[in-house]
Amino acid sequence: MKNSALLIYNIILTIAVAILFWLHFKSATPASTAVGLNDAKGKRIVHVNTDSLLNNYNFYKDTQKEFENKGYRLQVDLGTRERTLQNELGAIQQRAQTMTQAELQAADINLKKKGGELQQYSQQQQQKLAQEQATRVDEIYTAIREHIKSLNKTNQYEYVLGFAKGGGILYADDVVDVTKKITDGLNAGYKSKTTVEPAKEVKK
Repeated sequence: MKNSALLIYNIILTIAVAILFWLHFKSATPASTAVGLNDAKGKRIVHVNTDSLLNNYNFYKDTQKEFENKGYRLQVDLGTRERTLQNELGAIQQRAQTMTQAELQAADINLKKKGGELQQYSQQQQQKLAQEQATRVDEIYTAIREHIKSLNKTNQYEYVLGFAKGGGILYADDVVDVTKKITDGLNAGYKSKTTVEPAKEVKK
């Protein structure tokens, strides 16, 4: 039954560690017209610290907690089902001396069937959770990408690079770090989507 144990706590923790957003707009002004080095707003190339963005993005943090809780609840569920089956096996072993050969064979077949059903249930639930995780990862990535695209209508950045320790970019100047700006915008958008208007609830 140990094969049914769930290894779930690595969910979400490695999501988008090396996000690379490449945005190019035909209407952007030529690189030679970019303003001074001290003004990030005029930069054609800026960067986002992906580790910092994820650690401070409330959608990501809420998702992380949600899947940790789901993983824990699934572990408890599987553990309970496994213990029930083990108790049933123990009860049969205690009565083995008083059971006929036919009864023992029937009990063995029944236990094997339940064991197979438990294994199948475990696989199905893990697959379901993995699918939910994949959907949420896509939602997080899409939210970040769409926010940057919207932001770029004004800023006209040619590249928004994802910078992370150990990533492909070895150095990124703090002058062109727009992590806080993008994170603040993402959190504001996430808050507006998760806030329920009392007036609308009363009408319903």
